[in-house]
Amino acid sequence: MKMNQLKFNRRDFLKLSGLAAGALMLPANWVSQQTASTFYPDGMLLGRMADGDVGAFRDIYSEPNIAAPTVRRIYRDEVFEYKKELIASSFDLNNYNQRWVQMPEGYIYSPWVQKVKNKLNQPLSALPLDEKGSPGMWVEITVPVAEIKPTRLPAGAFWIKDVMQYGYTPKVYANAVYWAMDLRQQDGRTEYLLTERYGALPDTFWVDAAACRPISPGETSPIHPDVGDKVIRVDLNFQTLSCFEGKREVYFCEISSGGRSETKGWATPEGTHTIWRKMVSTHMSAGGLVGFDSPGIGYTTLFDSNGAAIHSAYWHNYFGTPKSHGCVNARHEDAKWIWRWTNPSVAYYPGDLTVSGGANSTQVIVYSS
Repeated sequence: MKMNQLKFNRRDFLKLSGLAAGALMLPANWVSQQTASTFYPDGMLLGRMADGDVGAFRDIYSEPNIAAPTVRRIYRDEVFEYKKELIASSFDLNNYNQRWVQMPEGYIYSPWVQKVKNKLNQPLSALPLDEKGSPGMWVEITVPVAEIKPTRLPAGAFWIKDVMQYGYTPKVYANAVYWAMDLRQQDGRTEYLLTERYGALPDTFWVDAAACRPISPGETSPIHPDVGDKVIRVDLNFQTLSCFEGKREVYFCEISSGGRSETKGWATPEGTHTIWRKMVSTHMSAGGLVGFDSPGIGYTTLFDSNGAAIHSAYWHNYFGTPKSHGCVNARHEDAKWIWRWTNPSVAYYPGDLTVSGGANSTQVIVYSS
């Protein structure tokens, strides 16, 4: 078995690599990964190696083929120029996805890569006021990687404190969605104070405002709100999701459900469900370090009482293959469209709605074809 096929959780990796004793066994550029926004041109198409946990690595290949010679290892959070996507030069019978990404040094397997169009944003001079008259707005991270500056130590969330205790800087990633509640000038740059309003401990952290795109209320406005006969159908065998208005399919996308061995058998619940809560963004955690701890999950649509939801996933690109812990992972743009389209609609402020009764809620049918 190749080393890049081994799977460790974060604590295993840190112990095995000697980081707990202060040894520096990760490449220097992992420790000091640039915020990407200031080192790549605005609008440039980039890739981030997103697969695995902290310190995970995969291989870059000389050809778009898993059997080709390797060029070097690439570590999680490394950012590179995304030249183009192409099909494998030799069919891989062990994997559904046959897409590869060409980068300057060679080729990398597409499911390991988060594709990002680097977008630098003009910072605001003041935040808009929310429904209670307090400053605040929803923002989306639009650069591959941005470092954060926590305001309290130790932080409460696993994703912050478990990295910081070993001397590394926690980061936020493209497509994550947070609540901006304040701004400041620091070292000649504007920074937003971000937090998570739902599902999280009260951590706050400063992030370069150029990495944060304000989300306007119009972006969260409902799609076809007057259509009552809406149904979502999730096919677990084909890993697809379809949105229907009556008998007419109006949207289709690939998803990643639960149920594979690496997700400890957590299956997406089959049956007919009703949407009971929707949030612009939330935090999801189960077991923290030994399970998962994911901040800033955009456009979450809960349909099962045990917490299964349709939501954006920025931490992998395995869509079309089971990969979740029971939820229905979708690409960011797909999760956003589904969130806006499903009934009931949710106001920008506060960006959260728990449904009473469910009479007007869209049904979600999960099945194996």
